[in-house]
Amino acid sequence: MVVNERDRLKLAHRLQGLMGEEATILMEHLPYGGIAGIVSKDDLVLFKAEIRAEIYKALNSQTLKIITVMTALNGLMFAGLKWG
Repeated sequence: MVVNERDRLKLAHRLQGLMGEEATILMEHLPYGGIAGIVSKDDLVLFKAEIRAEIYKALNSQTLKIITVMTALNGLMFAGLKWG
């Protein structure tokens, strides 16, 4: 069930009549968009694994690029020493 702002306002008014000012405190702690907007620990564990995989992939890619550039520079240096 998707909760819209109209439904939240209706609930807030109803609670205000039942609980008074305490209703405002309660409403401030309810997530917008309903329970679907809450992240669970399992979601965070999955996100952590995805981020680690992306970082690992990026580091591997950069390491290969650095090794390639260093190899090319070493080749140029040795060629320069040989002909120079």
